[in-house]
Amino acid sequence: MIFSQADDPRINIGDYLGVIKRYKWSIIAMALLGAIIGGLKAMSGVPVYRATVTMVVEPDFSSLASANQGAVVYATAWRFYETQYDLLRSRAVAERVVKKMDLVNLGGPKPRVTFSIIDEIKKLVISHTEDNSERNEIKRPLTAQQEKAKREALSTLIQGGVSVRGGDKSQLVYVSFDSVDPKFSSDVANSLVHSYIELELESRLNRAKRASNWLTERLNDLREKLALSEQKLQEFQSREGMIDLKSIEQLTSNELGMLNQEFLTAKTKYSELAKRYGPKHPKMLAALAELDATKRRLSEASRRVVDTRTKEFALAELEREVSANRELYDVFLNKFRETDLSVDNQLSSARVVDQALPPKAPFKPDKAQILTLWGLIGFSIGVLLAFLRDHLDNTFNNIEKIEQRFNLPVLGVIPLVNLKDLKSFQKNSEFSKSDFMVGPERYFMNEKRSWFSESVNHIRTGIMYSNVDDPPQVILITSSVQAEGKTTLATNLALSLAQIGETLLIDADLRKPRLDKIATIDIEGGLIDFVAGNKSLDESIKTDAECPQLSILGCGVIPPNPLELLSSKKMENAINVLKDSFSHIIIDTAPILPVSDAIVLSHIVDAVLMVIQSEHTTQNMVRDALRRLEAANISPLGFVLSKVDSKKTSYYYDGKYSHYYGGYQQQEALVKRAS
Repeated sequence: MIFSQADDPRINIGDYLGVIKRYKWSIIAMALLGAIIGGLKAMSGVPVYRATVTMVVEPDFSSLASANQGAVVYATAWRFYETQYDLLRSRAVAERVVKKMDLVNLGGPKPRVTFSIIDEIKKLVISHTEDNSERNEIKRPLTAQQEKAKREALSTLIQGGVSVRGGDKSQLVYVSFDSVDPKFSSDVANSLVHSYIELELESRLNRAKRASNWLTERLNDLREKLALSEQKLQEFQSREGMIDLKSIEQLTSNELGMLNQEFLTAKTKYSELAKRYGPKHPKMLAALAELDATKRRLSEASRRVVDTRTKEFALAELEREVSANRELYDVFLNKFRETDLSVDNQLSSARVVDQALPPKAPFKPDKAQILTLWGLIGFSIGVLLAFLRDHLDNTFNNIEKIEQRFNLPVLGVIPLVNLKDLKSFQKNSEFSKSDFMVGPERYFMNEKRSWFSESVNHIRTGIMYSNVDDPPQVILITSSVQAEGKTTLATNLALSLAQIGETLLIDADLRKPRLDKIATIDIEGGLIDFVAGNKSLDESIKTDAECPQLSILGCGVIPPNPLELLSSKKMENAINVLKDSFSHIIIDTAPILPVSDAIVLSHIVDAVLMVIQSEHTTQNMVRDALRRLEAANISPLGFVLSKVDSKKTSYYYDGKYSHYYGGYQQQEALVKRAS
């Protein structure tokens, strides 16, 4: 195969930039469209105002003040602030705001009046269709169910507009409220913070009140229990005569000591008398009586001590009960006092630093941001569409794409001649008043140093150096389909070759000949007459008026069987005769796909040059044309990319060439002026 579908797998950033530059106006248009949509969206958006209150919230972590509890304090502080943020956004606070501001009766926010054609039309329709009696009807009070529904709706509205954020390195909390009414936004923000503080105070007071009530009840119970135990102690002491337990114990101990001493003395005396006297001696009887009396008193005292000890145990039990009740009562009393003090300390944990003021300008919609965002969206869509179009584009717009697809060289490009330059060329041409059409087919004669002329010369050089030892003499110009610029290439290439040698331009397009319309001479005879032998070579060939070294052999009378004539032996002999008279022969023939004329002539020429129209000829067209040539064992010399718009393909070789040549041309003009 003479063509290849292999693509270069390497990523070429230049190709991507080329696609963007090629479709730059489409991308710019999409970016502008996105900006316009963004502008319309920004203009149609309802302005929203944000009012912010600055407050301080100071948690009390005195119970966690020890140095080894830093992590616990940090985690607790984080949870504390998150809890406060949720409370500020809670429905309870929102309902307090609705009640505090009496929004059920006063209504919600009132947006600033903005002119809108749709709103004005609605007002006109309502003004014509609304009954005056209904408009002047006295507003009826809301029912309980309607009032409840309105309160819930307003509370939801308040909740939806609240935003809370905290300071990164401070205890400041910023509470904001968004609304379409700037005054309403500031009023709600201020009321929201005050309602939050009131809710916190009420909550803490209620907790303290519940704790106080419970402690009071417990204190009353403990007080009654303590009084009852003290009463029991007093009654026992009065009944038993045990006013002072310690004194009683001391007296009892002294009495037992004395009695015990008397008993030992009496016993000693009795023992001493028993050594000297008999049992019936009066002194022995007296000593024995004294010993018995002392023993009885000691026994009685011992019994009294035992009784006293029992009473002491009962008394100690009553005293312990009184002491325990008194201690418990003191503990609850201190707790009650601490609760009162903690409530007093917590009342000032949240306070307002800066009140919210009505904002002067809305914070959204951010018109600049919306314009930028939609502009970027449009730009991105434009870039994506550009790459999609380039990917789906089945035509050719640069040399590299042709060479990669078909593995054949591109000898050059033919620039697209714009209408302004063409009109100027027609006006300045000496044949503009003739009956012949002056168009891009002879644009080579406009300016020999123009980019167009240099592009044709570049193609001429490529043909001459395609085979240095034996350059092609007879060159066939064809294309895949018609209107691709093959006649323009053939005529201008013939004019370029005529600058270096005798050149013959043959119109072999027997289907739609055009040389008789664009040549600067009146062509009477032609190729058909010469091949058929009706006219001699001199009678058939005419010399171009602008270029003496260029001869033109027109089509002549169109035969009924063009293909048979072109494939005849006479045609081949005629070409051989012409080769002896001219250095270069250019044959303009019919396109390949519609007819087979070009394939037949390709066997009697030295080189075949195919024209591909930029951004018009599809890959399938060229591929089918090459298949037909390959089936006939014909290999084209190369391609020429025609009608190239330098403004669209300025990134590619042809555009860069025009830029470089433009600078060269300016430098050449400066040298001429200097000389």
